[in-house]
Amino acid sequence: MMSKRLLILWLCVCCFACDTGEIMKPYAYLSMKFIEDEDFVLMERIEGSWLPNKKQASLNAYGFKNERLSIYLPGLIQTGRYPNLTIKNIFYTDGADFNPIKVDSGFLEITQMDSIQIGGTFRVTLEDEYNGIDHRTVIGNFIIYTR
Repeated sequence: MMSKRLLILWLCVCCFACDTGEIMKPYAYLSMKFIEDEDFVLMERIEGSWLPNKKQASLNAYGFKNERLSIYLPGLIQTGRYPNLTIKNIFYTDGADFNPIKVDSGFLEITQMDSIQIGGTFRVTLEDEYNGIDHRTVIGNFIIYTR
């Protein structure tokens, strides 16, 4: 009887001690795939940083099969298409035999930007020379929150 009371008391203390105000929100979201693939790439870890005072955004995502996507956007002033995309701005490798050396064509468009978050979409064709010249198009969208 005493152990039941202690158990109930312990459960009540644990429930009242919970603070729902400190629930951790994700700081970045990413959805992406090769245009010809049916399924989106499942990323294991996504790290994002949006620094509105420096007008700079970055996102790094790592997949289960060594996939990696990097987005780096300095000098963000307004929404719209990011000018002059290079491999330094957006890079994706599938972790196997696609390791691009340059952005061939496409766009990265900022669709939302404020002091709390930045988000956008992209459709970029990347060029790889690992096993002969190969061009693959990556599509997706992202959101990065300030911390």
